[in-house]
Amino acid sequence: MKRQLALAALLALLLGLASGCAREPEPVRVSDGYRNYYEIFVHSFYDADGDGTGDLAGVTAKLDYISGTLGADGIWLMPIMPSPTYHKYDVTDYVAIDPAYGSLEDFDALIAAAAERDILVIIDLVVNHTSNLHPWFSQAVSALWKDEQSPHIDYYNFTPENKGEGYSKITDKYYYECRFVSGMPDLNLDNPAVRDELLAISRFWLERGVAGFRLDAVTSFYTGKPEANIAFLQWLNDSIKADYPKAYLVGEAWSESSAIANYYASGLDSFFNFPYAQANGQITAAINKKDGLSFAQRLADWNRQIAAANPEAKDALFLSNHDHARSAGFLMRSLPKQKLAAALYLLAPGNPFIYYGEELGLTGSGIDQNKRLPMLWSADGAGSPYLPPGATQAIEGVAAVDRQLKDQDSLLATYRRILAIKARYPEIARGDLRALDVQNRGVAALAMSGTERTVLVVHNLLEESCTVDLAGSGLSPAVLDSLDLADYLVTQKGKPRLKGSVLTLPPMSTGIILGRHEDG
Repeated sequence: MKRQLALAALLALLLGLASGCAREPEPVRVSDGYRNYYEIFVHSFYDADGDGTGDLAGVTAKLDYISGTLGADGIWLMPIMPSPTYHKYDVTDYVAIDPAYGSLEDFDALIAAAAERDILVIIDLVVNHTSNLHPWFSQAVSALWKDEQSPHIDYYNFTPENKGEGYSKITDKYYYECRFVSGMPDLNLDNPAVRDELLAISRFWLERGVAGFRLDAVTSFYTGKPEANIAFLQWLNDSIKADYPKAYLVGEAWSESSAIANYYASGLDSFFNFPYAQANGQITAAINKKDGLSFAQRLADWNRQIAAANPEAKDALFLSNHDHARSAGFLMRSLPKQKLAAALYLLAPGNPFIYYGEELGLTGSGIDQNKRLPMLWSADGAGSPYLPPGATQAIEGVAAVDRQLKDQDSLLATYRRILAIKARYPEIARGDLRALDVQNRGVAALAMSGTERTVLVVHNLLEESCTVDLAGSGLSPAVLDSLDLADYLVTQKGKPRLKGSVLTLPPMSTGIILGRHEDG
């Protein structure tokens, strides 16, 4: 009887799709640490007060877009603390909001409004360095000039030796470590007082309702010493989660796969998957080479590797972020490629991160400011902030949100569709991943298994339709006997067809197929 009801529901769904008025299944609410995060550079997101700079009130105003329209349920706010620079990765006060973005009251209002929509908010936490204008550094330098004692001297790495690159002179006697730029002096993370400060800062924001932190530059805490970096991250993770066990921590370890995998031993929930991102990453390579099999196999191997280091690990796939050229550029502004790339990184296990505007095909490359151009909300530019200071590019040839919402073939429509699908099938984010070999290198077939069913996500990376037989892929007889085509994404005309175990996919399309572990 259950089987007959399921087939009847499936038939109704497919008929609805054909007529353009499908009744979508309800999303499955799962209360755990899995989310689809939306990265926001507040400066360039939405200007609520008309001063030309994005602000926290603007983020609050667009929560319905982020959640209700797009379908994301997590937000990562790039640095929001006071800073002398536009990017704000050089903090002058860890427990305040930069006035350009608003106030702590604005932040509290954002957190409250996000909670009403079941959106988790994480914020950037920069612990490798402060601004050289931070009171800690100012007090330390003043004491050194006067040959006086100050506890803040030991907050940084001062030395009487000129150690060359990565150090700057501060007095006739002293240099200080600053691995990025001279305006960002590195903190002495071995100092117990500094560690106490960092825990107090973490508690301050967690008590205000943040769900966790994105940790900047974790490979630079102890330059050239990955073991020390991992040990520090383990201490920070354990210390935070002793009081806030549900806090989510994701680290920026901008490195190659084996190094990132080693960092998972720290116990952090996630690390950004740099080898799969950017112009030369695995996602782009798979699309350009039309090699779905290698993509699926490597992704499955990667998930096994990080789970071996941390059984609770959650992969953090992304296409591009604030440090990289926008994906629309390296995907040659090809709408089919951008849609396929979205499906590849969003319909995979873990917590993906969508860089604001990625869903529109926003462009930008070169200097950092060009990678952080304003969000396009409407054709007339309403609500879009000014360009970041120093930006040398303008946005051209990109349709704004209001126009893309009216176009069912737009990139935004595809992002919405993908996230809606993912909300209905929680196994995609959480299931045990296995790559299937369907004897066609152009097809990426991923099986994500939960306790009761397996969800197959099958991508055709080819520019022509293809037919594959899932019977030879190693699926169990129970799963094979219960296969149902539940949903799909297409970049061109046509739709997938499933007859028994034989699946036909249009060019550059994705099929979502359900299979029960036990029939009935």
